[in-house]
Amino acid sequence: MNKRTSSMVEAGILSAVAIALALAGMYIPVIGGFLNFVWPLPIAICGMRHGLKWSIMTLFVAGVGVAMIISPLQAFLLVAIFGILGVALGEAMHRRMEPGKLMAVVSVAALISIIINFAISFWVLDINPINMMFESFDQGGAEVMNYYREMGLNEEDIARAQKELADMVYMMKIIMPGAFLFCAPVLAFINYWCARKIMQRAGETFAPIPDFYDLSFPKWILVPFFVSLFMVTYYFQYPEKAMYAVSVNIQMIFSMLLVIQGIIMLYWYVRKYNRPKWLAHVAVAFLMFVPLFAQIILYVGAFDLIFDFRKLRAK
Repeated sequence: MNKRTSSMVEAGILSAVAIALALAGMYIPVIGGFLNFVWPLPIAICGMRHGLKWSIMTLFVAGVGVAMIISPLQAFLLVAIFGILGVALGEAMHRRMEPGKLMAVVSVAALISIIINFAISFWVLDINPINMMFESFDQGGAEVMNYYREMGLNEEDIARAQKELADMVYMMKIIMPGAFLFCAPVLAFINYWCARKIMQRAGETFAPIPDFYDLSFPKWILVPFFVSLFMVTYYFQYPEKAMYAVSVNIQMIFSMLLVIQGIIMLYWYVRKYNRPKWLAHVAVAFLMFVPLFAQIILYVGAFDLIFDFRKLRAK
């Protein structure tokens, strides 16, 4: 009885925390978007401590609370996108899964929740969130062009900027499926890392995560990367074909993996040769804004997989 009471009290507190996170995410600028990403944490923590039944109850109470205080639509979006992830993460941690298996399970749950959210938005709510997002891009682009005119830019420069913006939005539309696919493990990792840190402070122990400097993707990811590179080169002249979009998405996903591999290699190099760590931080910041540097880091990651600079396979 005492355990049941304790579980109920803790589930109620964590439901209140989830509602507070939703309110903060709605009304606090800048950090509000980040708070939405960690919204599953209270549900995951409850599931980890008390099991699946209590995490589902926490999710239900939090969803009802958000629907009453903010809006049913906001509650639906949080529960559909982040709630399933929180329940899956809590159950995986409750079962003490190994980090690799846990990440695979929770990433699949995150991807399923994203798909369910879009399916219900399209067919139940009659909302197209993708179109809404790109309509807002179009409106923002129009405002930027009007600002350029007010600043006195000539029409030729404005037309060039407008074309560049249109090309960027068009490419974003093409890589949208790959972006959602890549987003799932990122969401899973952020919430797992945060939940793990919180629960370790509470005295829980978990299977160790491999050292950052020893992380590596399997060598076979080079195959789809180079295949997609040739596919993009060939289908570039046929942008209307579905295979062009498929090849661009494959290349985007595996390019991101190789960039991550390159970043790990960069930090390993800095540590091994006793260089200042801020050099690696600056380099990572550079690759966010300089496409050429990002390309260099990508090939650093590819060469690390080929030549095994860190001698991980020998270990």
